[in-house]
Amino acid sequence: MASPVAKRAKAEAEESLTSSLEQMEEGDLSPHSPQPLFSDTPSPPSPLAHTPSPLAAHTPSPVAHTLVEHTSTPKGEGEEPSPAGGGVPSSSSSVKLAAPPTRKMVQGKITAMLGRNWTHKPRPSSPSSSSASPSPSPRSQQTDLPPSRGCSLSEICFGPSSYPILPPLLSGPAHCILFRARLKAGDLPRPFPDAFKDVWDSHHVRMPCSSHSLYPVRLPSGEEQLRSRWEIITEALRRPLTSSHDLEKAILSYNSRYAGKWNFQGLHAYFSEVCDEAETAMFFGSVLPRVVELALSLPRLVTHAVPLLQRQQPYRLSLSQQQTACLLANALFCTFPRRNASGARSEYARYPSINFSHLFSGSGSRGIRPVQAAKLKCLFHYFARVTSHMPEGVLTFSRQVLHPAPQWERSEASLTNLRVDSTGTIEDNGQGMLQVDFANRFVGGGVLGGGCVQEEIRFLVCPELMVSRLFTEALEDNECLVVTGAEQFSSYHGYSSGFEWAGSVTDSTVRDAWGRRQTVVVAMDALHLRDKDSQFKPGLLRRELNKAYCGFIGGDPTPCGRGMAVATGNWGCGAFGGDVRLKALLQLMAAAVSGRDVVYFTFGDRQLQEDLFSMHRYCTERGFKVRELWAGLLHYHRNQTKGPRSGKNLYDFIYGNFQNSSSNTATVRGDGASVRGDGASVGGGGSVSGENSQTVEYSIQ
Repeated sequence: MASPVAKRAKAEAEESLTSSLEQMEEGDLSPHSPQPLFSDTPSPPSPLAHTPSPLAAHTPSPVAHTLVEHTSTPKGEGEEPSPAGGGVPSSSSSVKLAAPPTRKMVQGKITAMLGRNWTHKPRPSSPSSSSASPSPSPRSQQTDLPPSRGCSLSEICFGPSSYPILPPLLSGPAHCILFRARLKAGDLPRPFPDAFKDVWDSHHVRMPCSSHSLYPVRLPSGEEQLRSRWEIITEALRRPLTSSHDLEKAILSYNSRYAGKWNFQGLHAYFSEVCDEAETAMFFGSVLPRVVELALSLPRLVTHAVPLLQRQQPYRLSLSQQQTACLLANALFCTFPRRNASGARSEYARYPSINFSHLFSGSGSRGIRPVQAAKLKCLFHYFARVTSHMPEGVLTFSRQVLHPAPQWERSEASLTNLRVDSTGTIEDNGQGMLQVDFANRFVGGGVLGGGCVQEEIRFLVCPELMVSRLFTEALEDNECLVVTGAEQFSSYHGYSSGFEWAGSVTDSTVRDAWGRRQTVVVAMDALHLRDKDSQFKPGLLRRELNKAYCGFIGGDPTPCGRGMAVATGNWGCGAFGGDVRLKALLQLMAAAVSGRDVVYFTFGDRQLQEDLFSMHRYCTERGFKVRELWAGLLHYHRNQTKGPRSGKNLYDFIYGNFQNSSSNTATVRGDGASVRGDGASVGGGGSVSGENSQTVEYSIQ
């Protein structure tokens, strides 16, 4: 039975839902006019389209001139613009329209999303591990907490839904599109250019099918001769592959220098210990031959070398799901040249691994570890799915570079809406939001090795994310990777060593005007802290704020006029050593400056849920600005490093030392000093100077 608090919260959410629906009926929240799912007609310009952004300007990349398709519609063809500027298909068009949602549809969708939060019986919160503060804390003392705290979902800004308000899909100096941009519903995107264009340089992936990819083979006479590596690959994979040992032999035939280094014991154990005879027969008799054909279609499906997303170069790359599957099939067969060397001086030392060889390995008599078997299950399931019915969509990979960074000590932004959920996951409950990947700077982390935490799991259930490892150089402090359109193919349960494949998933996420699933994932790598106390140093605080802001800024426009909400959680914690309450507050600050609401998943931690909700309420009720929170973090660091420590955690320190906001200062109790928003201490003992740099205004583009 729900607690009185839960009943009141549910009643407030339902009241807010009813109000929103009434506004929609009166026209206040009316949806955009329906437009074609795939259209060559330019959409009306968004009011956000030309807003300045701190993301680095899209300067021409060294690869930009090599692949540009002009896709403007010739006069007299295509569709006529509507009076409002939107695209309306001609009478002969067969393009499907996205119908506007009715009151019943919207009510059903939002109620379903709200309803899941009231089906779980609240559990008592765990006792706080922090020491008591001498000053009263606003932290709630109740033990029967609802699974959600903060604002209702109806107050959160969601993504574009079914309204294609994007500009036309065009190649340009900062965006490479490897298919023809005129998309039609029901058709697989057509590769561009029509015939394979061979490029072999340091700005592109060195393709297995390139004529420059040569491999030494030993002749019967004992002499060595260079042969086309693609010819060797084709011959090896065309032979009958009826067992894992046949597959091992084929892969080593064009990777012979690793014959004594690679082992395939994990792959052999998977089929001998995990799969039954029927599953093994199905894989080698049906699935694997289809994957071979997909891999060998590389020169026909990916007709231009894939550009590398290199450091400090903002650039976007769009691939079809078919092209992505083809590239991953080649990774399965370990065909990518120069991607096996791991030395510091190797050409791709700053790139993640992509060939699957490490995932196939085992260790002695142990056979295969359960988590390794679950990884193979996810990936083989993906290949079985796409080779039986190829998805028709598109993915976009965007490397974002932040320059200049915000001046946190001067920001007048206030915290945005917050919802804290102790149940649910980012991937399952973050629909229509910017979903944070707790990334390694080498995107994907240990997905092809032993790692299996948040990032690796996301890459396993959405394997198309793994292709980013092929072309994304290691992220630097002011960079993030945003992936739009990744489809989920598997479900799972468990975490880390307890991870298990839990079956197939049919992803019904709506596609946008470019044919992408409206799933947006941002890979943000937090600092890996060996000394946990160091994370409160001003330089490291600024680094994490800039990293989060780089991931949150920009993005496609939404019907609500703001950036879609951020779905996140304990970023940079766990093995990375971050303080969970500090990292949560830093993300709230970055979201405030970028203008995004936040939905925070605590993954079952009810005490964190209550702590974060109480801190957000405390700050918003007192009108704290981001600059004042920044000053509070600096003051906490100074308090912890100079003189005896107070023993308080960060939140208790803020409760005990910061009163109401004012226009210029946040009053600090304890040492008699007041801390300005720029981080400079006035009075008291010691000071922390802020940076003197030009003021820059930031907004979402």
